[in-house]
This record gives sequence, C-alpha cells and structure tokens, in this order.
Amino acid sequence: MKLFAFVGNSNTGKTRLISQLVPVLKQKGYSVAVIKHCAHGFELDTDGKDSWNFNEAGADTIAMVSPERLAILSYNQDEPSPESIAVKHFESPDIVLVEGFKGDKSIRKIEVLKKGISEKIESLPEELFAVVSDFDIDTDKSVFQPDQINQIADKIQGSVIKRKSSIALHIDGASIPMNDFVQKIFTNAILGMVRSLEGINENPARITLSLFMEGEKR
Repeated sequence: MKLFAFVGNSNTGKTRLISQLVPVLKQKGYSVAVIKHCAHGFELDTDGKDSWNFNEAGADTIAMVSPERLAILSYNQDEPSPESIAVKHFESPDIVLVEGFKGDKSIRKIEVLKKGISEKIESLPEELFAVVSDFDIDTDKSVFQPDQINQIADKIQGSVIKRKSSIALHIDGASIPMNDFVQKIFTNAILGMVRSLEGINENPARITLSLFMEGEKR
C-alpha cells in the first residue's frame, strides 16, 4: 500500500485532480482508495436523524448500511493518521490518494500550485514527490500540468510495487514500526496458526486480528 498526499492551498484543484486520477489508476489494474482531510470538520449525521441520535446516546462508532452503500462514522478523541485509517478501514488498496495532511511527514507529497492562488512550493524537499502547476516552476522534482493526468498516473505507478506480504501493528490507535525481521516473525507465526484451523483458505489475501486486553478500557 502506497500513500500519496496532494497538498496545496484551497481552490488549486486538488479534488478535481484526484477524481481524474482514480479511474486512470484503476484502468492500470490498481485498487485505489481516497482519504480527504477536512481541517474545519464536516457533517454526515444531521440533527434528529438516526445516526445523530445514536451519537447523542454515546455510541463510539456507527455503521449505516443500505443495499448500495456502507458508511462508518467513528468519533475520535485524536485525529488519526492517513496510514492508520487505511489499515483499519480499507481492504488493502494498492494506492491511497490523500487530500491534505501536509503536516504528516511520513507521506510523499504531490504539491498542487495555481497561478494567482499558490505560487510557492511549501513541502520539504525530502517529502516532495512531484509538483502539479499551471505555470513554470523551478524545482528538481517532476513537474506536470494539471491536464497531464496520464503522465501523473505513470509517475505514481513507477514508485508503486505490486502488493506483497506486509504486516502493520497498531496499539491504541498508534502505529508501531517493525523492521523486516520482526514482520517476518509475526507473519510466519500468524500464518502458521491460521492454516492449522479447519475451513480456512490456505493462502488468504488478508488477515485481521484484534486483541482486547481484559479489564482495560476500550
């Protein structure tokens, strides 16, 4: 799973760019998820509606299900990282396109500039992956015009390795880094136990294990 954050000022075209990239990347055979950062909040549950009533009653998480859609409303004490959101809620996408989260240093940034609105690169060089701009800009990173969707998709594809085995550890919402040796131990131990169970696919695509400590608040 590879994350790319599209950052820049409002009205530079980040949402439109992501919306155009999704079908192109899917045509290339990748599964794609999108995360949007709403710095000023957002409303999905309206006063008086069922989800609002459940929240008022104290529910921590609410799922709204219909034949066509599934929406999960989770009420957080602290803002989760894009990586933790993807691991918890998405089915292991190849590519996650993130709008915003410019302060997250762990994600490669694609900065979107627009004449008269945002004309200066603000991302740190070590975080900057590419620039999308409707005017000439001096940088050693790849620069694309906003309408060069196929070229931007090719750039993203060039840094994405097709899905391989990986494992992620989150404790109380915090992502815990593990080196390759520790990941291999976890993977082999879990696979060994899972494959000993009856009626289990010998080569599962994804395994999710949740451990709740007895007596602890959760």
